[in-house]
Parts: sequence; structure tokens; C-alpha cells
Amino acid sequence: MRNKPKLCSAIFVGLALLLASSIVACETTPSSALPAQLPPTNESSPQEQPATALVEAKVVRVIDGDTIEVDIEGSLYKVRYIGIDTPETVHPQKPVEYFGKEASEKNRELVEGKIVRMEKDVSEADKYGRLLRYVWVDDVMVNAELVRLGYAQVATYPPDVKYQDSFLQLQREAKEAGLGLWAEPSPQAPSAGNVQITYIFYDGLVPRVESDEYVEITNLGDTPKDLEGWVLKDIDEGYPSFTFPSYVLAPGESIRVYTNEVHPEWGGFSFGYGSAIWNNKDPDIAALYNAQGQEVSRKSY
Repeated sequence: MRNKPKLCSAIFVGLALLLASSIVACETTPSSALPAQLPPTNESSPQEQPATALVEAKVVRVIDGDTIEVDIEGSLYKVRYIGIDTPETVHPQKPVEYFGKEASEKNRELVEGKIVRMEKDVSEADKYGRLLRYVWVDDVMVNAELVRLGYAQVATYPPDVKYQDSFLQLQREAKEAGLGLWAEPSPQAPSAGNVQITYIFYDGLVPRVESDEYVEITNLGDTPKDLEGWVLKDIDEGYPSFTFPSYVLAPGESIRVYTNEVHPEWGGFSFGYGSAIWNNKDPDIAALYNAQGQEVSRKSY
């Protein structure tokens, strides 16, 4: 019977050691055993920065309302915004569409010259080779902002649908508020002449200098228009430019400004430039300005 207290003491000490080791084990569990981040939710909002990695780039050119050109580590890429569509301004086979210039200017205001971060959805690029991305400036997603303000409408192309529901909600709100594209058109005075760049012949047949390139300009309105003081310019390079003398462009009439040839049957206008102007591989943009310096048309190819 004298050995019993020793047995009880041994049991008590063993239990105490077991409890202590359990506590130490809990306190020293390594943090790496915890998840690196919370699992993503099924709902995404363009007002919140995504958890996925973003690629940083500098915007070097705004092409139109939903397309830009960026520099990524010294290489240039054209980028098409995912999930939205803005009215055309530079489509080679379409005239400038209603609210297209305003959308392009808003896009320019949001991103031109800025450092942006680009988010991929599923697809890498479209059939034209443009990267498909959501584009962020600070905490603002440009795709969503253009829809919210009425400069763009939703255009969904599966499988790139991550923010589709949010875009549709923003579009409903813009419609209800009558913003941008969704505003009631105000009565306008009869057009004094809708003069547009309608075609660019950019791949000349004359070797090396391509002097037979030309830009075609048409009066699509219903009244004559005097072009004196109007300017046609390659806005990608900033030069050359051509300033029109006094010339009345009749309704339905087209004229051409050649790179370095004179054709009286097309008005007799020429840049008088000794080498090719319009780049065959990387499309340039031609812009037409009226005598007051206001841009009235732009076109690419």
C-alpha cells in the first residue's frame, strides 16, 4: 500500500506533461499552414481591385473610345477594352458615329500618357491581335467608367464575362439618368455640310516613295462647304499637314489629297511630301480640322 502515492504522482505528472505539450504545439503552429488569401467570391465588382495579378503598362496612344496602344517593357501592344463598345470614329468602312468623338475624348482624358494596370479575363487577344483587357487607372476601371457615364454600351463576348452583371447594372443606371448615348437628342439646325474623311489609300503602287497614296474627303451633307483654312494631318506622327486653299466642296463630291502627286480631276491637292506618309504595317490616323481648329473627322485603316 505504500507504493500507491508514488503511482498517483506519476500519473498526475504524465497528464501535466501531455497537456503542456499540447498547448505548446498549438502555439507554435507555423503561419504557412494558413491559406495565403481568402478564397474569391463568385461575384466581382469593377469598383474593387481584383485579387489576380495585374500587368502595368504606359498608354502611348488612344486610338478611339475603346482601344488604346500601350508600352509594356519596351514593346508596343494594342489593347481592346473587354465587355464594352463605343461608337466608331476610325473604322475604315464606317462613318464617324454619333457620340464617337466624345467617347474618344473621354477615353483620352482617362488614360492618355498614364500608367495603367491591365487585367486579363479568359481570352488573350481578339482576331485582330489586340490584347483583351480590363484597364485600371488607380482604383477606377476604365471599361466600367465609360459605361457608367454613358460613353459606351455593354457588349459581351463569352468567355470574357467576369464583370458582365456589373456592366449591365451601370448601363441601366446610365439609361435611367439619360447620360451620354442615352440622352434625348436635342433639335439641331440643318447641317451646313457633313465633311468626312471617307477613304485612305495607304499602300501606294509607286516603289519606295508611294507618292500615289491619298486621303479621300467627301461632303456627305446637303449644302456646299468652303474648305479654305481647313487642315488635314497625320496625327500619329504630327506631320505632314496640308492646309486647303479656297475650295467649295459640293454635296456628294469627293476630293483627294495625294502624298506627292497632283490630280486635277480630284481637286489637284497634294502634301508635296517626298516619302510615304501612311504606314502600311502599323495604321496611322488622319484627322481633318476646320478653319477654327476644331476636329471634324478622323479615320484609320
